[in-house]
Amino acid sequence: MADIGIITNYAFLLGAILLAGALSGYLAEKVGIINIGIDGMMCFGALFFAVYSSPVLKMSTVGPGMIFIPIILTMISTTICGLMHAFATIKLKANHIISGTAINLIGVALATFLNAPLGSKLFDGSTRLQSGFNDFLYVGNSIYGSSIIMFLIVILITIGIYFVMNYTKVGLRYRAIGENPNAVDSQGINVFKYQYIGTLLSSMLAGLAGALFMFNVKQFSGNTQGYGFLALAIMIAGAWKIEWISLASICFAIFTALSTSSVLTNLGVPRAVSFSLPYVITLLILICFSKWIHPPKHEGIPFDKAER
Repeated sequence: MADIGIITNYAFLLGAILLAGALSGYLAEKVGIINIGIDGMMCFGALFFAVYSSPVLKMSTVGPGMIFIPIILTMISTTICGLMHAFATIKLKANHIISGTAINLIGVALATFLNAPLGSKLFDGSTRLQSGFNDFLYVGNSIYGSSIIMFLIVILITIGIYFVMNYTKVGLRYRAIGENPNAVDSQGINVFKYQYIGTLLSSMLAGLAGALFMFNVKQFSGNTQGYGFLALAIMIAGAWKIEWISLASICFAIFTALSTSSVLTNLGVPRAVSFSLPYVITLLILICFSKWIHPPKHEGIPFDKAER
């Protein structure tokens, strides 16, 4: 029964983290902005969440609803990363890969540098930043309702994005900018505005993924274990389609949760093989279906009105 609880918690949390991270990349790239800085933004998100959650955890009575206060503050604060990336790629027309790489380096470096001093100050002498929200809403059999709630919230966000992108005028414009921004601009639509909005929304979701990462760890080490890069790979494996991205995120989370338990090892699967299985499956999908996986045509290319 303990294994079932561990698998359930880990699968729900990891599924929520990867799905939020993959949607972060999706929202940026659909308006032509490549965002490989998801992992760095997640580091910022984890850092902000640990700081914002510390006073909440010290309160004598903490209700389940208090979870959302530090999460919302984290998402708002992580827009700093989105503004930096947007300014560099949209205003300065910098290389998107270089800008994203810089955010990754800054995020890990800053989180690692501030981890111990902030942990000592905010958590009574601890050597690291911490999170205790994963212990709330205990259901039974080592299952926490908070994991399920966070997963359902990310699913609702996913449904909302899917509806807007496929059934509204805003979504049509949004997707068209990633394919042919000059055609959109010829209709009098402000392409830069949509690109800024897309990058800011992308950073907010990356911040959410970083906050959810803190649900999954007791102590923060200054990095997010590469989940941001995994989310980017899942987005590509999902062919920039929300339904496939969602399925890939959930499947990866389930396989990874199974590999961390004794279920596969009891079936005779070597532990090293079980740990590598989710990653091997993702690579095989990328290799086998790369022929049919096509990114937005104008991603990574600075928009220039003069090219109309």
